[in-house]
Amino acid sequence: MIVPTRWRTTFEDQLVNAEQRIERAERYLREGDGSRALQEAYPAVVGAASLRVWTDAPPWRQMLGADEMQRRVRARFPSLFAAMAEMKVQEALTSPWRPEDAAPYVHEARGYVDETRRQIETWLTPG
Repeated sequence: MIVPTRWRTTFEDQLVNAEQRIERAERYLREGDGSRALQEAYPAVVGAASLRVWTDAPPWRQMLGADEMQRRVRARFPSLFAAMAEMKVQEALTSPWRPEDAAPYVHEARGYVDETRRQIETWLTPG
């Protein structure tokens, strides 16, 4: 896939941001703050899911409308986050979470972001 330089940079920036959020989420878990861990993990998953949508619908070819993009992003969420998206996400993210309850979400988010990194690197590799 020939990807314009601007979009390669955007993809990399999105991945780096997601990875940094996961690192902070893991740190919050170690510090005993499940709520803050989840507040970092959720946007990391949104970012990774957005990248997965972009591999299916490259934005330099045709931009998706905001509603369609949101629908597709949520459809790409891993299982725990897909279930959370069915709830009122804002309420879930602002509710208190014990570290042991948030941990499965953070672990799922870590795996999802790592797998997205591998997929994007493969997708961006020429030939």
